[in-house]
Amino acid sequence: MVMLLMVVVLVIMILKVVAMVVVVVELMMLLVLVVMVLVMIIMVKVVVKVMVVVVMVMNVFIMINGRSACTRSLLGNNF
Repeated sequence: MVMLLMVVVLVIMILKVVAMVVVVVELMMLLVLVVMVLVMIIMVKVVVKVMVVVVMVMNVFIMINGRSACTRSLLGNNF
């Protein structure tokens, strides 16, 4: 009877440990998921900023080289 009681207590303790490990693992996975979402949001913001800067620089280059490029292409078409 005492042996059975000890086995039951041991099983309950093992189940408690397993439950705690599962909870910790789930919390870690949730934390990893939140971190991944935050990193994705930050990366999207950075990519959008970089794209805006690239578009602005391209527009500046087009404004600087636009007239000469247009005249060159027109001359090329004429010749």
